[in-house]
Amino acid sequence: MTARSADSPLSSVQLLSHLKAMRRTVSAFGGMVIVLAVSTFFLPRLGNELVSPMGATLIGAAAALWIGFSANRDARVRMDRIRRAFAVHGEINSLLRDHHRAYLAVLLRLLVVAGCGVVVAVWGAGPGLGLTFFILAGILMATSWPTEHKTRLLVKRAQALRPDEGSAETGN
Repeated sequence: MTARSADSPLSSVQLLSHLKAMRRTVSAFGGMVIVLAVSTFFLPRLGNELVSPMGATLIGAAAALWIGFSANRDARVRMDRIRRAFAVHGEINSLLRDHHRAYLAVLLRLLVVAGCGVVVAVWGAGPGLGLTFFILAGILMATSWPTEHKTRLLVKRAQALRPDEGSAETGN
């Protein structure tokens, strides 16, 4: 790939393809959260000799809150690494692929929040309270919905880290 093609701007086709893939991914994870939420109402309540139901609920709540709200911090760190890598290679397709992988990692963390809802439903206070964990995971997934604006902003910020294009072309 030449320096000029590596530095080419984001095309409409690339943007639409990336957004479709990202939206399919979040929709699939959202579907998993819904299936988990509904299934908890049919799972048997299990006793636990180590922890009381309230203890299991508090442990599930602490884990869900820590995982859910640290996902944002983790995403920022991953995105910073992705932008720095783009500053070196300058390939839009790699940037978008890395972005999708980082997004997948965030969604996996949010699915674990839903998993905490299963713990609360089965070993804790029951499916009614467990439902709040599924709602939290769903809200956090919804706030991460991929948009054209967010993607263009990512590309713009990543391109801002690139060395001056004029000096890069004259150096070849």
